[in-house]
Amino acid sequence: MQGFEYVIVGGGLAASAAVDGIREVDEDGSIAVLTDESEPPYHRPPLSKEYLQTPEAPRDLLYVKPSGWFEDQRGVTLFTRTRADRLDPERLVVTTESGESLEGSRILLATGGRARTLPIQGLGMKGIQTLRTVEDSEKIRSEAPGAHQVALVGAGFVGMELAATLRKLDVDPVVIDVADRVWCTVFPPPVSRFLKRYFEERGVRFLLEREVAALDGGERVERVVLADGDEVPADLVVVGVGIQPNEQIAREAGLAVQDGIIVDSYCETTAGHVYAAGDVARYPDPVFGGLVRTDHWDHARAQGKAAGRNMAGRREPFDHLSYFFTHVFDLSINVFGRTRDAERTIVSGELGSGRSVVYCVSGDRLTGTILINANDAMDECRALVRERLHLDALLERIAPDQSADMLIKGTS
Repeated sequence: MQGFEYVIVGGGLAASAAVDGIREVDEDGSIAVLTDESEPPYHRPPLSKEYLQTPEAPRDLLYVKPSGWFEDQRGVTLFTRTRADRLDPERLVVTTESGESLEGSRILLATGGRARTLPIQGLGMKGIQTLRTVEDSEKIRSEAPGAHQVALVGAGFVGMELAATLRKLDVDPVVIDVADRVWCTVFPPPVSRFLKRYFEERGVRFLLEREVAALDGGERVERVVLADGDEVPADLVVVGVGIQPNEQIAREAGLAVQDGIIVDSYCETTAGHVYAAGDVARYPDPVFGGLVRTDHWDHARAQGKAAGRNMAGRREPFDHLSYFFTHVFDLSINVFGRTRDAERTIVSGELGSGRSVVYCVSGDRLTGTILINANDAMDECRALVRERLHLDALLERIAPDQSADMLIKGTS
């Protein structure tokens, strides 16, 4: 058995950020990082965008740390191609699939998630992909230019970002989703409608409120069969319907799980000295209350570092308002707070013409903001959402010379 001060299970951004957090408090404690991938921790957002568009890009451009960084760090050991199989929370021991045991005074589960699949027939044929790893991105990059028709199942982050990227590669995608609007888990209806029109104007076709029943073909996929009997020709299908948190090691160890590993405000699980962070953690929302799980880049970075600092002896509640971001075509979009179910939206600027900020209000309080080509407003919008600004104060701030009726009319 190998012994370490800290054992980190997972090799994504949250794991790398946890190493930074530990080192901010403890300069010398030994750290083990276990990842079942062949690469050190890397950034995933470029997999559907810049990396996918650039065949000559080497993998190390994705790395969170410079190439060779982990090997150069004193007291840090990176185990690649190493899958953690079991956790003993009482002995604080992690056992790998190959039977090796690692003991740690503190353990972090930063196991992330895996791409969800659909409960349909035909998933085993060639030409059917998900997008979660660097290998997935490379496979899509190699196959997409030669495909006659690409079908993207899911109009969320993966589907919409891939649609924009494939258009830049002169590929004509069709996006299929059972929901009645695009990006329905993030954006309120007015913004979803705008984005759908924006994509359609650039050659993306949508089939919304349509359920995929099966994938059909021979050795390779040839068509998507919809529940109403219609068929969509496709020789490349990418399924992007969210991620499934990798919580099984925690569940089998007796930790509390609920679509993710439940942690407190200090990132500690229901087992003492065992922590969780990133995509897999369900944590107390510092602004809106309740338990939430957030699978995005900014959250993984912030919570991973917070978990590392707490593992090393600090007792600091995780109090970060994370944001979602995407870049599609000429739109740079950043989202703070809860925006999907807004009762009304107030637009400062004009959607589709340069810079705009969409303020999302429920009841009489600001619940979220959507920034479109407005990166300069990020600090201000983060502060406004944290404050849960009252509607009257919001209107006075963004347009003091206009009446509330003028601003709200026609925006919801």
